[in-house]
Amino acid sequence: MNTKEQALNLASQGFKVFQLSHNSKIPLKNTHGYKDATNNIDEIRNTFKPFNNLGIGLSVNHLVLVDLDVNNSDQLKDVLGELNKRRYDLPQTYTERTKSGGTHLIYKTDRTLKPTNKTLFSLGNHTGAEIRTDGVIIAPSCVAEHVYKPLNNISLKDVTNAPGWIYSALERKENNDFNYKVKAPTQKYYTGQKLDAIAQGVGNGNRNNWLTGVVGWLFGTGADPETVYQFAHSINLTFVSPPLPDKEVNNIFKSILERIAK
Repeated sequence: MNTKEQALNLASQGFKVFQLSHNSKIPLKNTHGYKDATNNIDEIRNTFKPFNNLGIGLSVNHLVLVDLDVNNSDQLKDVLGELNKRRYDLPQTYTERTKSGGTHLIYKTDRTLKPTNKTLFSLGNHTGAEIRTDGVIIAPSCVAEHVYKPLNNISLKDVTNAPGWIYSALERKENNDFNYKVKAPTQKYYTGQKLDAIAQGVGNGNRNNWLTGVVGWLFGTGADPETVYQFAHSINLTFVSPPLPDKEVNNIFKSILERIAK
């Protein structure tokens, strides 16, 4: 089955699909990707080409994608383990393997979600999981000789209901999508300056020293050790890219705690 035949097949089931460029995930010239998704049989029959790649709209079809950004089975196992530790369950559903070796899982939603492709979760030493609700390339598309294909016998019409944590994650992101580029209404004190600096985060090369400084500052505020410990791990997961292993964060915390306790 080529991409045009699959487009007609999906459209006959009510799914809205769109064309992508040949051997690419980029929309066709003068098109708007998922925003042009359609299930009009005549339009697909007259305009879709069997050599172009195929995408499916997500929010418009009441679907959501979880993209596990891994390169091999060992990394996939690690990421699934990290998700499980955080109680982010991923029920079996329609699944495809990506060009880079990652995994796409598509779930059904009970509501129309705002299109987004920016909801990320940092998981240990891996880029982690990304939630998308805009659109995504699907089988039998081909990129750089990699043919997208399902990894199980579950069809798109039989996808599993999305777990509740996905809605919560998207709601948190939506609540943060507001215009905050305004001048602070009051004078900024040292604590505010420090928090702004922490929010800038840190990348590879200086993560350990940076987090050590942050944890030292947290202790300097007089906060209880339990509070500092919780903030240290939260800051690591949110503002350190990629996050340090939990063991390393614990070592930083323990080292500073022992030093100030002397």
